[in-house]
Amino acid sequence: MFQNNPLLAQLKQQIEASKEYVEGVVKTTDKSYGFLECDKNSYFIPPQEMKKIMHGDKIRAVVKRDGDKEQVEVDSLLEPMLDRFIAQVKFNKDGKLQLAVDHPSIKSLIPANTHKKVEHKLAENDWVVAQLKTHPLRDDRFFFAQVTQFICKADDNFAPWWVTLARHEQPREPVAGEKSYTLADSLEREDLTDLYFTTIDSPSTQDMDDALYIEPIEQNGEQTGWRLVVAIADPTAYIPLDSNIEKAARQRCFTNYLPGFNIPMLPRELSDELCSLVPNEKRPALVAYIEVDLQGNISGETRFTSAWVESKAKLAYNDVSDFIEKVDNHWRPETEQIEQQINWLHQFTLARIDWRSKNALLFKEQGDYYFELNEDGSVRDIHVEYRRIANQMIEESMILANICAAQYLDKYAHTGVFNTHSGFDIKNLELVQKFLLDTLGNEQNYKELSQRYAPESLATLEGYCEMRRDIEQFPENFLEMRLRRYLTFAEFKTECAPHLGLGISHYATWTSPIRKYGDMVNHRLIKQVLAQENPTAVDESILVRLQEARKQNRMVERDIADWLYARYLAPMVEKNIEFEGEIHDVSRGGLRVKVLENGASIFVPFSTIHPNKEEMLYNPEEIALYIKGEKSYQIGQQVKIKLKEVRIETRSIVGELVI
Repeated sequence: MFQNNPLLAQLKQQIEASKEYVEGVVKTTDKSYGFLECDKNSYFIPPQEMKKIMHGDKIRAVVKRDGDKEQVEVDSLLEPMLDRFIAQVKFNKDGKLQLAVDHPSIKSLIPANTHKKVEHKLAENDWVVAQLKTHPLRDDRFFFAQVTQFICKADDNFAPWWVTLARHEQPREPVAGEKSYTLADSLEREDLTDLYFTTIDSPSTQDMDDALYIEPIEQNGEQTGWRLVVAIADPTAYIPLDSNIEKAARQRCFTNYLPGFNIPMLPRELSDELCSLVPNEKRPALVAYIEVDLQGNISGETRFTSAWVESKAKLAYNDVSDFIEKVDNHWRPETEQIEQQINWLHQFTLARIDWRSKNALLFKEQGDYYFELNEDGSVRDIHVEYRRIANQMIEESMILANICAAQYLDKYAHTGVFNTHSGFDIKNLELVQKFLLDTLGNEQNYKELSQRYAPESLATLEGYCEMRRDIEQFPENFLEMRLRRYLTFAEFKTECAPHLGLGISHYATWTSPIRKYGDMVNHRLIKQVLAQENPTAVDESILVRLQEARKQNRMVERDIADWLYARYLAPMVEKNIEFEGEIHDVSRGGLRVKVLENGASIFVPFSTIHPNKEEMLYNPEEIALYIKGEKSYQIGQQVKIKLKEVRIETRSIVGELVI
């Protein structure tokens, strides 16, 4: 009698229309209940409802009210937290397989089985990749997963590497090589083996892709500038466009440099041997002749050529820096020609640094941290290295070479893989102006600065560089670190556009084709121009993959570092060691402090800073913490910190401030 009853249907529609739906992301707690985090509100999720969902699930729910109390009833799943995930193997008392998800907020074990392709016999705490197969909100009774890949055994000391690479779906093996390689040249190569090329690298570097030769330019017996000859390894001469190596390089995009070792973009016999500009070996190269005047200005059009070169010496950064800085370490160049090349390159570098300080932007000096590992992968020590003069010599030469390549590609190929950066996100320009005026302005200069930092000016290369040179005069890191929040990301483009982060109008890298696929693409384009062929337009899909791969590699490097820092610092908790640090972030939960001596990132909960939560206020605009109405901590501030807790299983490092 109730079938096709219009009154009943109307009643159902009214009940449905009266429901208040919200969408948000589930956040678990240490208790059995949780919260649904929506755009503006947070709703209580009772324990019974939490059984249907897990942390991170995006769901639709119905709001239920009882007086002034609000909670939600789960309605449907919009997007599961888990799909493909990393886990450790567990077995219950009946020997049935369960998985502990490698996520700090997912505590429940998930029942699982093993796909038939996984041949390894699983043991307790082994690392695996799994796929979520069932979810209670997808008409299933419970969560269930399937192991799809074995990663490594529980006691593998290199688990940080293998697990992280698996998490980001990155290969852990080099590209498969060919049985033999044939040099395929469509261009005649100039013989430049008589030029006194040298390389400057770290002593352990095997994939050397750049060598330099420099000489003064003279007119009427007086020096008027420098001629820099940049020789870059030429792997495209051995790699056909339709080859498996080309396809693999296009997918990987970059050599992955990890603590302790690298995973090359190309087969090692190419990257470390056949193409590497090792000393006293004849190698194919793409070469640029670049001329600059004594003030560092480019003084003529760059000439590119296909050539044979022979490096005369492999030099080390620290040896060359010690020699220039007259550090008494007893290292001296083996020949007069090497000494002359070092001295000339040094003089050229000083001119280019001066040019960039006036016409572009210089990098603010920051140390690079690196892990010294034992053979078993454990961390022996963490060191910080700063760019010394020899590093700057190579850096300035490569930056100049990339500027010239971008100009060449823009003029002759009208396409390429261009490195660009538009500076501040367009929607933040007015906020940037307000911040700069509030921070730097006063009654006397307010009108002048309003024009100087006008949004339309900050969006230009000249205006952005002018602003950056202004803030460099202030010793505090706060200004620079605060402005980073307004920046957009660097992009790859097929058409030339300025790189505001470098302060340069043209930039396209071609100096690392052994390590970067975009550089290989630019090599092929330069060769097409030299051969008077129509350059092949760069496909947008290449840029998309380059962007993705760059992001993936950075996440891999960060995740491995987090794991190694946790291992390294865990034994120090009981020693109450104090560190000097710098606040790198302030969020609703606490401070994020970077340890200056080793680069570790330590979280300091607000609860350890001040006992009364009501007297604390987080200001997201200033990235600062106020206590009792006074600004107490802000981004860029120097603090002292000591370790409180390290959890290796979640790679979390917690500390407290030393007041």
